Amino acid sequence: MTPNRLPLLYGMPLLLFIASLLQSTVAVRLVVRGVKPDLVLIIVVIGSLVYGGKAGMLWAFLGGIGLDLFSGGPLGISSLGLMPAALVASLGHRVLSRYHLFVPLGASALGTLIYGLIYVGLVAFLREASQTPLFGGITLPIYQLPFWATLQDVIVPATVYNTTIVLFMTPLLNRVPEVQEI
Repeated sequence: MTPNRLPLLYGMPLLLFIASLLQSTVAVRLVVRGVKPDLVLIIVVIGSLVYGGKAGMLWAFLGGIGLDLFSGGPLGISSLGLMPAALVASLGHRVLSRYHLFVPLGASALGTLIYGLIYVGLVAFLREASQTPLFGGITLPIYQLPFWATLQDVIVPATVYNTTIVLFMTPLLNRVPEVQEI
């Protein structure tokens, strides 16, 4: 491992912690049409494109835990949504060239869709599971996220928003030298 990669590699958990804090607080000021940017998702997608799937999965897990801690959502659901998004984005690491404009844009769009759909699906699963006799003695918070309304009003606009942010970050992304998977 070269020394110039060490600060980013070991600084990424701190960056994800700060991004999850900012996403839960300051990002409310960046709302466009009712949607705020997914800062942690964008960082995980870019990190997966540059460093590969192994590092991307670890960062997705850590970033998801940070998001759930600051947002008050069910612990672990954001990680379960971010990890497949990082896996899809990591396809652009070596198989496809991240220097092509459509690779980071596609990774961002697919990553946002996957993250949003998994998150909504897991919340719906928790809602249904909390009403079964199996969890009768356990009090679970009931989360209400109607699927189609959330897809139309949140997930699709967030996909456009995150992809636009990645579009403007692509010149910076292309300056980072390509590295072997960690």
